[in-house]
Amino acid sequence: MSEDARPDLIEILNIAVLEATVRNHRIRRANPAACALFGRPEADVVGLDWEEVTAPDDRERLHAQIRLRMASGRRRERMMVRLLQPDGNLRHALATIVLRTDPDGEEFFVVHLEDVSEEIAAQDRLRLIVENTPVSMFLVDRNGRVLVSEGTVVPEAAAGLREARASSIFTAFAHVPQAMSIMRRALDGQRVHQVIEAFGRHLDVHLVPIPGPGGQVASVASVASDVTDLHLALASLRARSAEQAVVAELGRRALETRDPAELWERAVTALADHLGADLVRAYGLDADGERVHLLAREDRREPEVPTGTQRDPPRSSAGWVTVPVGRPDRPLAVVELHRAPLGGQEHEFVHAVTAVLGSAALRFEMEGEIRHRSLHDGLTGLPNRTALLDHLGRALHRAGHDGRRVGVLFVDLDGFKAVNDTLGHQAGDDLLRTTAARLSHAVRPGDVAGRLAGDEFAVLCEDVEGTADLEAIADRVVSALAAPVPLLDRPITLTGSVGLALSNPDLADAETLLNAADIAMYTAKRNGPGQRLAYDTGMPTPVTANARQKLTRDQLKTSGADGSMLSLR
Repeated sequence: MSEDARPDLIEILNIAVLEATVRNHRIRRANPAACALFGRPEADVVGLDWEEVTAPDDRERLHAQIRLRMASGRRRERMMVRLLQPDGNLRHALATIVLRTDPDGEEFFVVHLEDVSEEIAAQDRLRLIVENTPVSMFLVDRNGRVLVSEGTVVPEAAAGLREARASSIFTAFAHVPQAMSIMRRALDGQRVHQVIEAFGRHLDVHLVPIPGPGGQVASVASVASDVTDLHLALASLRARSAEQAVVAELGRRALETRDPAELWERAVTALADHLGADLVRAYGLDADGERVHLLAREDRREPEVPTGTQRDPPRSSAGWVTVPVGRPDRPLAVVELHRAPLGGQEHEFVHAVTAVLGSAALRFEMEGEIRHRSLHDGLTGLPNRTALLDHLGRALHRAGHDGRRVGVLFVDLDGFKAVNDTLGHQAGDDLLRTTAARLSHAVRPGDVAGRLAGDEFAVLCEDVEGTADLEAIADRVVSALAAPVPLLDRPITLTGSVGLALSNPDLADAETLLNAADIAMYTAKRNGPGQRLAYDTGMPTPVTANARQKLTRDQLKTSGADGSMLSLR
């Protein structure tokens, strides 16, 4: 191709070409494409020193390259240059420099410039992204040498990758066996995605094997990102979910269980499990807030002596967390944990558990009160007919197994209606309360006294040998009831009729035995007030309860002026 045809071809292809003398580095020729890179018209470019259109930081490097080429005699060189435009902007160009000699014998450079500004800008942007995000990217060859790396996912990891450029990743990261294990798997051809722990952080690592021409893995592309915050957040979420499941389960048990001890045991175990506490205790409190009894305990301390016994640390020592259970103004219990200080979420868990326990404790308290009211007489506090029959049924069941006998006393006050009619219901209520107290003190410690209805009472006596035992108890009851009772500032003497019945094969259930004692009491009342009588099968059955109340207001004898005792006869 002729010399005249060459510039036209270069211009057609829009290839930036210029010539510069070796002697003074001045540009003696530049085509339009080259002038466009310089941001100057051709008239301003020609005659410029080559150093005037390059970045100041590159000039010494250019001088060194020129000296090296001259000394080595190399005729061709490729290097990256930064071109300085009049507005101060820089353009990156890959320069191919060829040393030539013109017909006059003067040496000059023919320089081909390829604009790579966009590529460099893209690399810089990528580097900015990688360097300012918790990500590292690197390429590892088959021998474990890092070919290129960018990013600072963890400073220690970045330093290791730089070291591995000269050595091997297996040397630089030998102290991170988990990382080495997944890298060997990738070099064996496996794609790996795994979260590993390294340098005190959690790193999400992707390793992709890249096969060479023969199909064997030639290198591994790697991306590692710091997911420590995400890992901690997920761990916290999992812990919170587990804690919420525990609280929900405790809530279900609190609604369903009838055994408070089971709920307390489950709660202290859950607190020990989820908080890592070595000692958890729960105590019931009295009305003054004092600990009265241990509700549950979970001790996971190592025993200090061979027998496994050890003293609990004093509550005044460090490490105790104490949380009241129940209403703030009236706690019903207290939970104590011994462990390191709790975090915010752990405190929330403890308070959620104790809130469930508090609601359950209030429920048990209310149910207990309702149960007590349903089984006890509201006026005297004694067990009512339902409770007494339940006690009697269980006593007969036990007696059927051990061959012992059960006795019942049926007590009815003589002339109680006359007291009510003459002195009023308030006096009658006071008399019933006094009767209940005297009855409870007159019987044996293990006997159960109850109020059936009106002025009718009954006493359950277990483990009696025979009728004589019951008669002895009945005599004490009759004597106790006959003592004067002060009512409305006047003493009144009121007697009681007592019927006795002792269990046997024909009187083996609660209702039958109680009814037998009732018949005996009715018969005793017909014999006169203040009598006691044992049941006999020949006794008549009373027609109505009103038949027992034969004493009227006319039978109430008032005292004279001397204050003599009122009596019912």
